[in-house]
Amino acid sequence: MSRWRPPRPKSSPYITPEGYQTLEIELKDLWTKRKEVTQALSAAAAEGDRSENAEYI
Repeated sequence: MSRWRPPRPKSSPYITPEGYQTLEIELKDLWTKRKEVTQALSAAAAEGDRSENAEYI
C-alpha cells in the first residue's frame, strides 16, 4: 500500500461575501474567548504553585 494520493483539483482562490462575513464573526468570537481564557489563566497562575494547580492545567 502506498501513501501517494492524486493531487486535489484546484479550487477557487476567491471568497464569497457570505464566507467573509462568517470568518469575521468567528474572528470576533475567538478574540472574545481569548480575553476570558487569559483572565482565567492569570487568576489560576496567581494562586501560586502551578505543579499542583488543576485550574492552571
